Amino acid sequence: MTIIHNQTKYRHEYKFLLQKDMYLQFKDALSKLMLVDKNSGSTGGYHIRSLYYDDIYDNALKEKLLGNKNRNKFRIRIYNFSDRTIKLEIKAKSDEFIHKKSSTITREEYEKFLSGDVGFLNQKNDQVKEMFYLEYRNNLLRPKVIVDYYREAYILPYNQIRVTFDKDLSAARPVKDMFNNKIFSGQVGQDYSIIMEVKYNNFLPNYVREVLQMNSLNRLAVSKYVLCREFMAR
Repeated sequence: MTIIHNQTKYRHEYKFLLQKDMYLQFKDALSKLMLVDKNSGSTGGYHIRSLYYDDIYDNALKEKLLGNKNRNKFRIRIYNFSDRTIKLEIKAKSDEFIHKKSSTITREEYEKFLSGDVGFLNQKNDQVKEMFYLEYRNNLLRPKVIVDYYREAYILPYNQIRVTFDKDLSAARPVKDMFNNKIFSGQVGQDYSIIMEVKYNNFLPNYVREVLQMNSLNRLAVSKYVLCREFMAR
């Protein structure tokens, strides 16, 4: 797969599985230390739906399972089932670091892309669109699975510190109308009901580490994409 350019700035990312009581404990502490993400709205959270793509050989899936240190994932992401913001995203992993690059597309462009009309993506001034185009043409990038969950997010302005709680992880087969909130989406399982992600640049303050008990928690070794692909393969 195409690799994101070396000058890209990568971030730290850690994932943990939480029981409900620990989630409530962390949520209470973070509400006093951090800001609630502005996208959360009055409900305190928002829905995320991602349509993940992989090539003809399922290299993104295989590279994750094999533990390859350098790999990319390609997806289309929407929020709260709306077409107001449609993102093409490439999430790159390099050893312990991650970077996400994104580009927005319109509903019309989304419909074109899903029908196989990808010429509009061939833009030299937009790295994400160009990489999608090259992967689609050269490696037969195709939709594989829909990943659904609700996200609650807390932020700190420096070092782009972000702690999220992702709940009700579920999976569905790829469909053209990913904005339809009525499509069947099966819950992946109680074991993955709450996933905490901690992301930051440079360093994380000790008081945040201590509040989240990061040194004593077990890290999640697999991604939501892998969990949902495995669930749909059952």
